[in-house]
Amino acid sequence: MQEVSTPPEEESKLLLPKKITKEDLQAENNSKRGKATYLAKTILFLLISSFLISFAAYSLIAPNAFTIGGASGIAILINTATHGIVPQFVIVFAINFPLVVCSFFFVKKKFAILSAANIVLQTVWLIVLEEAFPTFQITFGSGGEKIFAAIAGGLCIGTATALALKIGGSTGGADIVAVMIQRKFSASSIARVILAINSVIILSSLLVFYDGQQNLAHNVLPIMMSIFEVYVESNINESITNGFHSAIEFKIITRNPEEMSIALMRELSRGVTAIPTKGMYTKEESTMLVCVVHRRQVGTLQRIIKSVDPDSFAVMSGVSQVLGLGFYRSEL
Repeated sequence: MQEVSTPPEEESKLLLPKKITKEDLQAENNSKRGKATYLAKTILFLLISSFLISFAAYSLIAPNAFTIGGASGIAILINTATHGIVPQFVIVFAINFPLVVCSFFFVKKKFAILSAANIVLQTVWLIVLEEAFPTFQITFGSGGEKIFAAIAGGLCIGTATALALKIGGSTGGADIVAVMIQRKFSASSIARVILAINSVIILSSLLVFYDGQQNLAHNVLPIMMSIFEVYVESNINESITNGFHSAIEFKIITRNPEEMSIALMRELSRGVTAIPTKGMYTKEESTMLVCVVHRRQVGTLQRIIKSVDPDSFAVMSGVSQVLGLGFYRSEL
């Protein structure tokens, strides 16, 4: 009996892992395990996000006599101006409730529901802190060490905002207003709208924290602290948001593209794109392989390059965002 030989292309396919399709991802997300995982992560992110917002506002920012943007910033100002007569949780809920109702009709239902859940949890955490732990406030000295309150507040709120955005919601306040304005006027920037709203709130703190008995530097300190907190918050938010989808891109120029591609796809389960190239000095033709991998896979990829083609030339660069089928299976 004559043996039927398998073409080289078919043999290489047998060595490769199964290709991930859109249907595979949908089936995985719709399975009981996928739904349970998504629900667990959503609840966890909501709990952490809402607690960090409440903790920062009540325990870090308010006792150190400066404010932040959004509904929490307004709550701090009103609570300070009334000498604690009006609790922060009442103000936060009163401001955010009508905004959530509007977002339900003008944005998306999922966005409104997740934002409402975050706001309700913020209110609960504030009630717990204000009623059960009224002295749980971290006060720094009147000198330069107050900067640590702004740093800690920015870390907490930046992380909270990033987690809320990752699950498709928000922390309420200026975020909801900005999203609604952006959907109404598509040319507007959400970041600029949030900045404008927060700037008005922060500048208003000068009226609340102003003390005519102190020098000018002391009276301007709350504004400076707020600006520094916003700076830390925005950078932490961006770092976390981009960090979830960051990766490493490799460009490999090799004369052995087939073997190199098979090794990369088989061992890393990552796609590879081949681009014909020509060395302008030697005039020799070769192939450039482009492959994007997780950071944890860099060592394995370097080992593959050295073992398959030690004479190859590779360039590694960081990638802040990776979008597309097959790289990140869960959009959280």
